Amino acid sequence: MNIDRVRKELQESALREFPNPERVGCPDAETLAGMSRRIIQMTQDQLHHVTHCSPCFQTFLAIRQEMRQRRVMRIRIAAAACAAVLVLGAIIYWTGTVRPTPPVQIASVTTPATLDLRPLTENRGVEQGRTNAPKPPLILPRKHLRLTLYFPVGADEGQYALQLLDGQLRTLLKEHVTATLQDHIVTAVAELDLSSLSPGLHTLAIRKNGDEWRTYSVVLQ
Repeated sequence: MNIDRVRKELQESALREFPNPERVGCPDAETLAGMSRRIIQMTQDQLHHVTHCSPCFQTFLAIRQEMRQRRVMRIRIAAAACAAVLVLGAIIYWTGTVRPTPPVQIASVTTPATLDLRPLTENRGVEQGRTNAPKPPLILPRKHLRLTLYFPVGADEGQYALQLLDGQLRTLLKEHVTATLQDHIVTAVAELDLSSLSPGLHTLAIRKNGDEWRTYSVVLQ
């Protein structure tokens, strides 16, 4: 029996067979993120819900994938640093002296980050008098990012324009991305250098070619 194949089929079944558009019984975004990162101990009831609620299971898997990507990036950076030290040691050994050299420009290293816009999808068909659940804040570090975007449920694949605006709605960054379906999630990747921007509340605007802009509040810190 191929264990990996069975595990993949079970995951795909959980992602497909348990729609929960009203998000009945779903934990809040902070709790789900804590369970995904193993910061919060998951109870048997929570485990049963996550594996029997396709939206929660999608978010759970997305966060675990982000953790794996960050772990791989840290290993690669550490390996590159070790290799650089070994090369420098070899040069010093064979030359016997270190000659003064101009400062070396170090290549900018991108930091992986994720913005999950799916929890921000507006509920449709909300009953009169019923309010939407509070939306989790979007937070990004002021670094050179390799940003993975998970688009809201119902978003289409294709070309998207992306802009970051300051508090006076002045455009700070512009980018074009291509959104594709990956693991049942419409996903896009963009490189954004936020290292020179001021901290605080900003606006992320996203528009598919020919459609209206959709805006999201983002805190840079």
